[in-house]
Amino acid sequence: MRVIHTADLHLGAEPEKGLPWAKERGKEIWETLERLITYTIRSQTEVLLIAGDLFHRQPLLRELKEVNYLFSSLKKTRVFLIAGNHDYIKRDSYYRSFPWSGNVSFFNSSSIERIDVEELNLSVYGGSYDAREDTEHIYDNIQVADERRVNILLGHGGEAKHRPYDLTRLKASGFDYIAFGHIHKGGELVKNRIVQAGCLEPMDRTDTGEKGFYEGEIEKGKVRMEFVPFARRIYLPLELIVTPEDTMRSVKERLQEEMHKKGAQNMYILTLRGKRDQVIQFSAKELMEVGNVCSFADRTQPDYDLGELYQANKNNVLGWYMKEFLAKQKLSEREEQALHYGIRALTYGE
Repeated sequence: MRVIHTADLHLGAEPEKGLPWAKERGKEIWETLERLITYTIRSQTEVLLIAGDLFHRQPLLRELKEVNYLFSSLKKTRVFLIAGNHDYIKRDSYYRSFPWSGNVSFFNSSSIERIDVEELNLSVYGGSYDAREDTEHIYDNIQVADERRVNILLGHGGEAKHRPYDLTRLKASGFDYIAFGHIHKGGELVKNRIVQAGCLEPMDRTDTGEKGFYEGEIEKGKVRMEFVPFARRIYLPLELIVTPEDTMRSVKERLQEEMHKKGAQNMYILTLRGKRDQVIQFSAKELMEVGNVCSFADRTQPDYDLGELYQANKNNVLGWYMKEFLAKQKLSEREEQALHYGIRALTYGE
């Protein structure tokens, strides 16, 4: 059978909230779900596994209806869904009583349950969160009931406070495929067998690299799953090395060129390094207005010799200030910044 394994869609989130593009990013997450539904139909996928955190928080009733409408368009696909730690099924959650389309199976209990699909010779095991945190090793002692069937475990976790698991025990559990969510980085813990899907769209600047889902064929005794990049945007670290000849304008031009080459639609974590002219300052506001720069760190240093500067000023306020720092064997990054800010203030009155 053809299977898609995804997780951590986080519908309702607004990545980089407070920045100009945040609301647009929130819409894009919904649009990515729509794109996934279209992809599922075109690829004639028989099973869609959603391993938790479909929503970023408790879903509204109208949101569940919108999602259910999309799922109902999957005429040839069975959908299996659990709630994760973000959209857990609390007491008054709309999840508990929502009437899903006939092709959707929602695991409405925190205990592990089994759902059988006879026409596919398939058994899917899963259980939802009913709290924000769950430290129980809920997956470690599960054994399949019928090894003649294709057995899939749908789970969410992998951290101390979120359903930790023992990989050795999972390997011995008898499942043909174990589909996890929660860890946004994603990856195969055991190739073609135990997989963290990762998030479908990146949620913040820590979610660097390609994001998407896993897709493939699962038969009894034979599993082949591959990662499919699918996110509209990705977070990319971008480092520019400056020289004393650089100015604010020259750095902005280089930033534009690099973003154009790497993809203007992506989100950039910008760091400047190198030596700058001591009278030049780089404006975070101006650099972040060039494009989708979600964070900026200035790690440049003024182009002067600290030893020479100290010797020339050791009998004045600047020298006394510098002496406190230069007496240390090694400066932290914060101390280096304080040293250079102080030098600038005492030298130029800025």
